[in-house]
Amino acid sequence: MSHSAISTPKIRFHFIDALRGLAALWVVLFHAHLEERLDSLERLLPNWIDAPMFQWGSLGVPVFFVLSGFVIAHSLRNATINLPYFQQFALRRLIRLTPPYYVSIVITLLFSLMAAYAKRQPFEPMGQVVSIERFLAHLVYIQELVGFTNFNDVYWTLGLEIQSYVLLCALLSVAQGLMRRYSEAMAHKIVFVPMALFAAVYPVVLAPGLGRSVIILPLFYSFLLGVFAHWCWQKKFDRGWFYAYSGALFGAGISHQAGFTLMSVGVALLLLEVGRAGQLADLLKGSAFRFLGDVSYSLFLTHTPIMGVVFFMGYRIFGVSALTDVLCLLGSIAVCLAVGTIVWHFAEKPAIAWSQTVKLPNSTPVQSKAHRGDLKE
Repeated sequence: MSHSAISTPKIRFHFIDALRGLAALWVVLFHAHLEERLDSLERLLPNWIDAPMFQWGSLGVPVFFVLSGFVIAHSLRNATINLPYFQQFALRRLIRLTPPYYVSIVITLLFSLMAAYAKRQPFEPMGQVVSIERFLAHLVYIQELVGFTNFNDVYWTLGLEIQSYVLLCALLSVAQGLMRRYSEAMAHKIVFVPMALFAAVYPVVLAPGLGRSVIILPLFYSFLLGVFAHWCWQKKFDRGWFYAYSGALFGAGISHQAGFTLMSVGVALLLLEVGRAGQLADLLKGSAFRFLGDVSYSLFLTHTPIMGVVFFMGYRIFGVSALTDVLCLLGSIAVCLAVGTIVWHFAEKPAIAWSQTVKLPNSTPVQSKAHRGDLKE
């Protein structure tokens, strides 16, 4: 997950913030029904309510990926991607993401220790012993790459976010290098059309229905859809090509019943149409949506251990019933929002301010051979 205020905080995309907040809340509902929680309640609910409310909540993750692609494309829209710029950009993103992540690690380990003591079980978060190597790997976002299990299952998305930033910067750098010989449109086509087609091979052929990965390539199409939606919104990309690409992915999603793919395409198209209508800054601008957008990252990072404790205590005190399910669900959401707000205020908000003190090198967009100002020929 990422925040809309990255490079130029003059414009706040309230619609994107709201989508991010709603997606985070959807993920919370998904995790609430795992591990046989809410079974009594779900038996009473018709499937047309139960499925979209709880079972499909993991589809909040592709929402995050598409939004990240859109927002990062916006932050890099005028950048010349060279080594000094990339170093400062990467430092800025790490400062933005890491303090609340570290706080969530502390919370996760503390609650896991308490749960192990209460249940008289070994202290093994997510079924693996805590070691110095595992802890250090978490600090640099590579735990799954080197074979460790996440302390908190939601952490798998963070490493992919960082990989997607690096890969996009590398692709943009190559495209800008080609602009010494080709027009801007042609340079970007040479780089991004093959990349987009290669990325599409995963959801279409190699890994249809894949909902998570250790490396970004199988899911990079989702991030790219957000990037392309931004470029089309800025009239720097051919919308016909974007619609064709989205349509092909949508068809594959229907064929393979792949919710991740379908959600990625739907959100990208929604962003483009809302952007073309000039509503990204105004739609869903209400205070409740703004609050959810603000705390979404901290809520996402911290909700699973807190929810586990609330349900454990609720079932111990009141027993298992549909009424207990409702009470535990509402109580856990309230507690998770409260903790998310605290982490946002004391860790994430200062991290945002700190990240903005990292100045990106002054640069002007690379001029193409044809001196064209957009990607559309």
